[in-house]
Amino acid sequence: MGLENALLIVFVTLALPFALLRIEGKKWRRELYLDRKPDWTLTGLRSLKLLGAIFIATLVGGAVLEELGLLDTHKVIEIIRGSGVPLLLLTVTLVPIAEELFFRAYLQKRVGVLFASLLFAAMHYGYGSSAEIVAAFTASVLIGLEMRKNRDVAACIVAHAAYNLSSIILVFSGLA
Repeated sequence: MGLENALLIVFVTLALPFALLRIEGKKWRRELYLDRKPDWTLTGLRSLKLLGAIFIATLVGGAVLEELGLLDTHKVIEIIRGSGVPLLLLTVTLVPIAEELFFRAYLQKRVGVLFASLLFAAMHYGYGSSAEIVAAFTASVLIGLEMRKNRDVAACIVAHAAYNLSSIILVFSGLA
């Protein structure tokens, strides 16, 4: 995917919760959990715990896909390696913000963790990888449960960004 297309998708995803809340006549700061000052120590701890859970779940999911002969992470690795620096920066900055505000803070309240996670995974279909879809779904469920429990959108954004950054580092270090 080119940078222009990625930027368009990110900005539409970012604008959606604000536009929909305006139509609904609701206050976006409160509805998107942006009305409270985060406790950054607690947010950091929640993010680390969530990141660890996502990594463990991703490893388990990868092992299951490997056993089934469906592990195709090479497709995602090729896409990451073929992406330029601007697209990779977008992946660890604006993408997590847009996706967490839309999928967790806005959509999940209306359709639940499972359906929001299914839609989140479907958005990752563009990678053409069953491993990516399983990983996106699993991460989304875990992030969604964290959001439901603590309503800390900042922790969800930080964990999502850290996961994306970690994936990029693993690919370019040759460990993936």
